[in-house]
Amino acid sequence: MNVADAAIAAFRRAFGVDPTSLALAPGRVELLGNHTDYNGGLVLAAAIDRHTAVAARPAPGGRVRAYASGFDARDDFELSEPRSGNPGSWATYVRGVTWAVQQDYGPCIDGLDIAICGDIPQGAGLSSSASLQAAVGLVLGVGVDGDEARMRLARVLRRSENEFVGVASGLLDQFSVLMGRDGFALSLDCRSLEYERVSLSDPAPAIVVCDTKTSRLLADGMYNRRRAESDRVVDHFRRHTTGVKIESLRDLTLEKLMDDWHTLDDPDRRRARHVLTENERVRRGVIALKEGKVAEFGRLMSASHASSRDDFDNSSPALDAMVESAEGSPGFLGGKLSGAGWAGCTVNLVEAAHAVEFAAAVAERYERRTGVAPSIHVCRAAEGAHLRALDSRGDHA
Repeated sequence: MNVADAAIAAFRRAFGVDPTSLALAPGRVELLGNHTDYNGGLVLAAAIDRHTAVAARPAPGGRVRAYASGFDARDDFELSEPRSGNPGSWATYVRGVTWAVQQDYGPCIDGLDIAICGDIPQGAGLSSSASLQAAVGLVLGVGVDGDEARMRLARVLRRSENEFVGVASGLLDQFSVLMGRDGFALSLDCRSLEYERVSLSDPAPAIVVCDTKTSRLLADGMYNRRRAESDRVVDHFRRHTTGVKIESLRDLTLEKLMDDWHTLDDPDRRRARHVLTENERVRRGVIALKEGKVAEFGRLMSASHASSRDDFDNSSPALDAMVESAEGSPGFLGGKLSGAGWAGCTVNLVEAAHAVEFAAAVAERYERRTGVAPSIHVCRAAEGAHLRALDSRGDHA
């Protein structure tokens, strides 16, 4: 059973009636641009064909009743007062979206019943939380006709994560799950919010996600700690630079950073070096894709992982073992950790004709090295979040 049908079936079990709407929102992989988004930097990402599905039906009483099939758990709260719960939990994300949508769009529903299913690995760096946010936003009735409307919702969802959930994330995740397109990567300037879709070539390489089976939560403090380290470098240059306004690491050059290298504390200076060199890798990556140089793009991904490992310290023995297991496997073009890091998944660009062979080889090598059997997902770049019509029986129209 696919994830959409699973959500419809879960809704019927939970509420005894048929849903009237269904939202599907993809996960996302970050191809280049690790921890650059909240530093005003550049990112290349892609939505992937793994999804969160939310089946929904309007309900009276001014309440939201939510059922998460994967956890066999329920939540019930007043729409007018969605108080925050356990940080990082699925229920807190649902509550946060209802709060932020009402703050920005105004009252939109009288009440709602929802059932949630998904096939995105949890806590693995594939933005399952942003996928959940987007799907809930759609069943709340937020319109997403056109890119401008989608960007507005992305900013609202980011506010939900920042102010309600308490995770100091940038815009990358919400942008990616809403703006994805089949066969394309997404290039985003996180300062100006200018973006473009860049073809992954035709035929497009496979995007192979390798789950190390290690998990972490964004709200565990590591993400916010890295943001604070980046901010300390900005504060240093703000206090010691005249004639130039320094608002984020994006306003620095690598040359300026190296000139002040010995006046900065470690590890802050290495965090900044990663961000600045990563922005350059994104610039070069966009050019490589536009010129059809997919192998060159893959090499930039591998360089990104080395920088994350050595300068940003957000890799792990498991992630390094997975990247090293991929190197030299059939069809491998490049690979790196995905998402916040420290655990979770790597993302690999692989020649499509060798994707299945690559997956088998990596799984065998990783298990031999670690004793852990990984999950390997052969994916493609997919469409962003969307609503599907349901007929009167709650089936696909």
